[in-house]
Amino acid sequence: MIKKMVLVCVLLIGSVSLSVCAKEVSNTANNLSTADKLYGLSLFWKEVSYNFAFFDQVPDLDFDNAYRETIPKVLATKTTYVYYRELMKFNALLKDGHTNIYLPKALAAKHIDWPALSITEADQKAVVTEVKSELQAQIPLGSTIIAVDGVDLETHLKANVMPYIASSTEHILWNNAVRDMLKGKPKTKVNITIKAPSGELSDITLVRDSRNQKFDKVSLKLPSSNGELFEFKWLDNKIAYIALNGFHDEKLVELFNAAYEEIKKSKALIIDLRFNGGGNSLIAAEILSHFTNEDLKGSIWKTRKHVAAYKAWGVYFAEYKEYALDNVWESGSMEEFKAKDNNHIVPTYVLIGRHTASAAEDFLIYADTLAHFTTIGEKTFGSTGQPIFFDLPGGGSFRVCTKRDTYPDGREFVGYGITPNVMIHRTPEQLSSESDVVLSSAIEGLKRKISTEQVIQ
Repeated sequence: MIKKMVLVCVLLIGSVSLSVCAKEVSNTANNLSTADKLYGLSLFWKEVSYNFAFFDQVPDLDFDNAYRETIPKVLATKTTYVYYRELMKFNALLKDGHTNIYLPKALAAKHIDWPALSITEADQKAVVTEVKSELQAQIPLGSTIIAVDGVDLETHLKANVMPYIASSTEHILWNNAVRDMLKGKPKTKVNITIKAPSGELSDITLVRDSRNQKFDKVSLKLPSSNGELFEFKWLDNKIAYIALNGFHDEKLVELFNAAYEEIKKSKALIIDLRFNGGGNSLIAAEILSHFTNEDLKGSIWKTRKHVAAYKAWGVYFAEYKEYALDNVWESGSMEEFKAKDNNHIVPTYVLIGRHTASAAEDFLIYADTLAHFTTIGEKTFGSTGQPIFFDLPGGGSFRVCTKRDTYPDGREFVGYGITPNVMIHRTPEQLSSESDVVLSSAIEGLKRKISTEQVIQ
């Protein structure tokens, strides 16, 4: 039985914190010793070299050479914060969403702040979706930021933000870069050029001072979870809507079971996974087993295998050559789940998106062969696996992804995301309209299916 570890810091999705896994260390040294700097970098290089499961997805990366090039950079840093930034830059070369450097929390609070607005990526544009009330006249909701400090958006992101972001997929790289694009040193100013919904261009100077402020704000109404693990409600035409907002708590199964007999009265079903960042894959499969008449097969996995003597012999004997090349793997598969006798088989739409991640992606793999299921929305997060954690000098930490998962037939999804059957690309216009296009499209699709079935009957 394989379980995904339920950890507070498994994912960094939509969080304003850059250090959710770091310890509370209030006395972090302003500048680490040379020995500590070299030790931290070398520990990361060593554990990645030994454990990382996705080197083949970065074929142009010479990791050993990158390590050598990073040594003088970290030794030249003048502060612990800048040291960690260099580690983040080194880590980002791996392009993996489950391999990360985490700042000590005290450093994040001391060195990172942002202006009083929130920005959401759509179609590789930076859309203002929340702003301090007193700034609304200057920065209307739905405005797009087209330049930062006189530099166009794409150039700014690729030069100043993306090099520090660990992401398995291009769409999440853009999502996180836009989210973090105005972060910087507290109390400093940043100039932005915006294009208002009217088409008018204007330059505005903002101060990075909102981390510890409470202020009135106005927001676009965007699709979101209700903040609970589980949501159930009725829509038109006897369509049941359930939102599964996390697989990290077994209480979800209790909440689902309590509502199941009512759910069974539905003629069609919507399962919303758009805000599910993962947790325990077995919880995902347990719930899904109520909506299938066939047994569920989960992902297969593999992890690197090391036998020191075999590696030594591999220099001389062909039968051990793969050990010498660090290309031997231990493999396995997720537990197979039996369909429930008391199941409910109706047309079902599953809503997915960029924040559907980890165990929520495992849910989709289990559901891959179900003919009555249709996925709709955006590509998923595209990163899962089993990370291993280590402490760093100064109170930070890092994790390395040790396991790679694929579909049962070997298809890859880590590094790509799971593509929905019905793709709905997020656009700035959708955000400004405040409409839930994915949900409304799913409802219309199910209404057509219900009508078709009634005609056939």
